Amino acid sequence: MTLIKQFFNTQATDIGALDRGLQFGDGHFTTLRILNAAPEHLEAHLARLAHANKTLRIYHSTFTTLRNRLTELAKDVEQGVCKVIVTRGNSAQGYGYDHRIEANEYIQISTLPEPQNPLDVGLANVTLAEQTVLAGLKTLNRLEQVLLSAEKSEKGLDDLVVCTNDGRVIEAVQGNLFWKKRGRWQTPSLTSAGIDGVMRQHIINSNALGNLDIKEGRVADLEQAEQIFVCNSVRGAVPVRSFNGKVFEDLPLPEKVKRLAL
Repeated sequence: MTLIKQFFNTQATDIGALDRGLQFGDGHFTTLRILNAAPEHLEAHLARLAHANKTLRIYHSTFTTLRNRLTELAKDVEQGVCKVIVTRGNSAQGYGYDHRIEANEYIQISTLPEPQNPLDVGLANVTLAEQTVLAGLKTLNRLEQVLLSAEKSEKGLDDLVVCTNDGRVIEAVQGNLFWKKRGRWQTPSLTSAGIDGVMRQHIINSNALGNLDIKEGRVADLEQAEQIFVCNSVRGAVPVRSFNGKVFEDLPLPEKVKRLAL
């Protein structure tokens, strides 16, 4: 197909092609924390981007120098948040693309958010679709999270636990979930849905919680838990104060996990 006319905010534009990230959500991203003028867990974030590029078959020609760019940008920021967005690039209409197309890369730097108090969490009505090829990736297709964020605000809660259609617990809106039940820490399996966050990977790989079960969790597991926390790369680990109205005993998080928090 050949583009004949194109308008942006009611004005004609002569841009011959649009970013596929805008058109189709054709891309992925990662968000990392900057502390002491250095990006945290940089190698893990680069590995995440590389894995997504490979899985989505995105030709990111400048990836090999991304580490240097992020390191240099962080030198001017004592503390903050850095978001790296990679899209497949620009194209006209249609899902198909030229395999030689070069990726577009966007880098945003913003201020670090304030630390969060312990969270009041509910159960989401919106559920997650399952797709094993995309499971674990942080793609630009975030409409589920947009709807979940709106639901969270409408319910007046700090976060929501999100499940699949058949009731398997996957994650929270703001990050990955961990809970302690009968003295043992657990986290959901993410083989069919959800985001495999860098902080989740770090907690698992560093053995911060000792013997950890990665399992198919249910809402009943959370209701019977002694502790729950939500984690992501920006805020670290944030304890859950209550879930579905049940208020947890104010127990300290394990020391290795507590040090991850803002």
